[in-house]
Amino acid sequence: MTNAEIALSRLLDEASVRDTVARFADAATRGDIDRFRATWATDAEWMIGERVHAVGVDDIVSTYQKLREGRDFFVQFAVQGPIEISGDEATTSIICHEAARGPGETYYRNHCVTVDRLKRSENGWVFTSRSFQYLWLDTSAFTGDAFELPAGF
Repeated sequence: MTNAEIALSRLLDEASVRDTVARFADAATRGDIDRFRATWATDAEWMIGERVHAVGVDDIVSTYQKLREGRDFFVQFAVQGPIEISGDEATTSIICHEAARGPGETYYRNHCVTVDRLKRSENGWVFTSRSFQYLWLDTSAFTGDAFELPAGF
């Protein structure tokens, strides 16, 4: 491989990792279970602070459904951090902001950082491990109206 081919391959891998992060945030925001599931390896692990730990894609999806159930809305904004690629494995870190309301009068806003491990699969890059660590968490009431999201693409 030439240096240009190596650089192009790296850029394509980085773009694919970024796409996985974006697809995760979009699926989580839209509540799209199938797209959410597609971002995970079969034997993946998901942790959120000290409260959530799920192992295996079925447990991860079930945990996500429980966390999402009854929400008037949920939104995740993800800011891509550095990406390190070594063969068919990658690591990255994301800075996130999330907000949600419901069920009832429950509220949730946070800033967190993720520590992510991914692997190359036949369908692109998928998470083998995602760990969300809170930097700030607020469960106090906030105002505003929730609107239905338009259909995804």
